[in-house]
Amino acid sequence: MNELLRYGLVAFTSLLAIVNPLSAVPIFVALTGTYDAAHRAAALRRAVLTAVLVLWTFAALGTYILSFFGITTHAFQIAGGIIFFAIGWDMLQAKRSRVKTTQEEEEFSAAKDDVGIIPLGIPTLAGPGAITTVIALTGQADGPVQIGAVFGAVVLVLLLSWTLLAAAPAVTRRVGTTGMNVMTRIMGLLVMVIGAQFIINGLSVVALDILARAS
Repeated sequence: MNELLRYGLVAFTSLLAIVNPLSAVPIFVALTGTYDAAHRAAALRRAVLTAVLVLWTFAALGTYILSFFGITTHAFQIAGGIIFFAIGWDMLQAKRSRVKTTQEEEEFSAAKDDVGIIPLGIPTLAGPGAITTVIALTGQADGPVQIGAVFGAVVLVLLLSWTLLAAAPAVTRRVGTTGMNVMTRIMGLLVMVIGAQFIINGLSVVALDILARAS
């Protein structure tokens, strides 16, 4: 049970750091600024449900996708770690990572009546980093119980995101730009540390495999 709790905590913190709902607050406020309360709530509901379905799909099929393309989970961990570094580096500078959304996507979405699915659900909440994380976590999981912990972590992180974004206008007013930047930098450091650990895990297995073949 302790091992399950440890793995569940790793899954939750990894996903929370990479989804980083704080970074979605200014996007959500900007894109839904002209919505009434009911329309904003509906857009947020669609965004969260979309993100859950996308991440659950990749959590369930991720290892099969890797197997189909002949990609090892260790190679995916290394690549994922590099992506995390890119996202974390932007966050350390309090910049919005373009790995999640591009300027063109945000400008296009601003003209749409409904922004819940794109870009809020995908790729703001369920972006490449989050997808990489769930695939890597399920690839490392030891049995169906730990895989279930990944699915549970997805739900908890997105419920937390839902709660935060529902209060986004009030959070923005209370915390302010400086406070948001400070929290973004802290989350960025955590994302980079997680990325480093992913790379270490992947490289250690590759190095041991090379040494075993050479001996």
